Amino acid sequence: MPPSTTGRGSSSKWSTCGYYTKNILVFLVSHIGLVSLVVGYCVIGAFAFEALEATNELQVKRNVSQIRRNVTSSIWSLTQEQDLLHEYNWTAMVGRQLKEFEKQLIEAMKTKGWDGSEDDEHQQWTFAGALFYSIVVITTIGKPRLHLGKAATTSSW
Repeated sequence: MPPSTTGRGSSSKWSTCGYYTKNILVFLVSHIGLVSLVVGYCVIGAFAFEALEATNELQVKRNVSQIRRNVTSSIWSLTQEQDLLHEYNWTAMVGRQLKEFEKQLIEAMKTKGWDGSEDDEHQQWTFAGALFYSIVVITTIGKPRLHLGKAATTSSW
């Protein structure tokens, strides 16, 4: 409640002016402080999530590339080992190889966060991607893929 304007004229005007100035400053500082904390959390979170997830993303991409090369090599070996290719036998052997490959790809997507790309140049966990993720986390609609990321964002996984 503002100070009373009755009394000594200009002194009470300064008192009223001081009261409103103080309230405006408190309002600005509290809101600026809150916004600063949110922005700070997002920026620090972006650095943290990039550090936690980027290496894993590259490793998963390299692992999937290796799995693909192994399956390709295995199918080629199956083909070379056959003196005479019988469509039924070859198809059955290759089918087993491809089913195993499919299981490994699904595991990479579901549990390791693989995005379907093997290109090392294209990463989701850049600073911009991690900043976006931090904003998503602060709005409570995110889910990290690694245990470290989960530990940094939630209390239970």
